[in-house]
Amino acid sequence: MHWVRTHLVGLSVTAGVLIVGWLVMMIGQKLLTARIQNPRRLYRDRKLLSTAVFVIGFIIIASVWGRLVPHHGTFFGLIGAGLAIALKEPLLSIAGRIAIFAGRIYDAGDRIQIGDSSGDVIDVGFFYTRLLEIGNWIHGDQYSGRILQFPNAQIFGAGVFNYTRDFQYIWDEVALNVTYESNLDAATKIMLDAGNRYTQDFLQGAEKQLRRMQQYFLVPDMELKTQVYVHVTTNWVGLTMRYVVDPKKRRAAATFLYRTIFDEIQKRDDIEIGSDTQTITYKPAEPKQAPPHLQQQHAGKELAREQAEAQYDTQSLPGQGAKQDDEKAA
Repeated sequence: MHWVRTHLVGLSVTAGVLIVGWLVMMIGQKLLTARIQNPRRLYRDRKLLSTAVFVIGFIIIASVWGRLVPHHGTFFGLIGAGLAIALKEPLLSIAGRIAIFAGRIYDAGDRIQIGDSSGDVIDVGFFYTRLLEIGNWIHGDQYSGRILQFPNAQIFGAGVFNYTRDFQYIWDEVALNVTYESNLDAATKIMLDAGNRYTQDFLQGAEKQLRRMQQYFLVPDMELKTQVYVHVTTNWVGLTMRYVVDPKKRRAAATFLYRTIFDEIQKRDDIEIGSDTQTITYKPAEPKQAPPHLQQQHAGKELAREQAEAQYDTQSLPGQGAKQDDEKAA
């Protein structure tokens, strides 16, 4: 009881800060929900509110308790050193959360890549960020179904690639290989028409976003219209179409483009899909003749072999030996 009476001010301030903080959170979240219609902005503002209440409340409570302790300068030094050692990672994660919101590194709903992990941000907590993973064993930047969690402190040591911050589109490519005999101009037109047909609905919006981004960053002028580039290999002529696309629709866009392109190619007789080819030339080997001295040795060996076979046949047949003796006697 003596300790409670001695530290009554600190306990009262702590309880008051907790109650006021809870009330601010409740009232603030209701006001934000009533005034903000955009779900992403509502989520971000609610997270900012909770972060601000936590940091301010922690500072007030620590200041009050520090003043109640004798030699409060030493107290704060020891507390700070202890927290820095024992809670290094959690404190870095809290600092990371503040940096994420203050620096607009990413927000809920953004598609990001950090390290070898990619996904859509579904939550930015005090200590961890959670992603709905894409890729891994799934191709085409589609969801794998796993929830990926990494500490917020990781942003201080790794690059963060944001697919949708400030400019919500990326460039993608589809390739088509045709033979040397194909009508190159017709194939190029088919690809351009397919790309323009796909991007016509959102191209103006992408141009507006690019101009807005150029107001805040040193971004060069970039061509957003569909383009087709040509390169030649030893097997085919390669056509590569570059176009802008929503990063969350890359696979669907590629499927639409390839279907449209192949449907048009099948209507023509002057375009043929290229493939790997190999030319094989067969040349029969000419018989080689042995040198004269080897030919003589070979002929001698053949003659000796034939004589030996003849002698063997004579000795092995019944009556042949006696008949030869009679012939010799006559």
